[in-house]
Amino acid sequence: MSLTYTLVVTSPLYGKQGSASALNFANALIEAGHQIKTVFFYLDGVSNGLSTSLPASDEVNIHQHWLDIKKASACSLLVCSAAAYRRGVIGQEEAAVNQLPANMHNEFNMSGLAEMATAMLSSDRVVHL
Repeated sequence: MSLTYTLVVTSPLYGKQGSASALNFANALIEAGHQIKTVFFYLDGVSNGLSTSLPASDEVNIHQHWLDIKKASACSLLVCSAAAYRRGVIGQEEAAVNQLPANMHNEFNMSGLAEMATAMLSSDRVVHL
C-alpha cells in the first residue's frame, strides 16, 4: 500500500546528522513506492535551501540531493519564511523588495506554517527529522 508523506526537516544543511538522515529516509520512501508530497524546512533546516553552499569535493552535496528528491518525487520543497529571514536565507522576491542578493535556490519556495499545516493534513504520514 502506497502512502503519502510530508517530511519536516529542522536540522541544518551541515554540522548535524539530521539532514542526511532525512535524505536517506526520503530515498527509502521513494524506493518503496511511497509518495513524498512536501518537504518543509523549518528552524535551522532552512539552510538546506541555500544555493550558496559549496561542500568539499569529498563531501556529500546534501543541497543537490534535495533537488534530486524533488525531481524523483515531484514534491514541493518549502522553506519557512520567518525562520529563513532570521537566518539570512533570502529568495528572489524578498531580495528584490529589500535590495539584497538572493541566496535560496529557485527550486525551493518560501512558505509559512499554514502551508505546512495544509501539507500535514493532506498526507497519510508526517515525519519530523
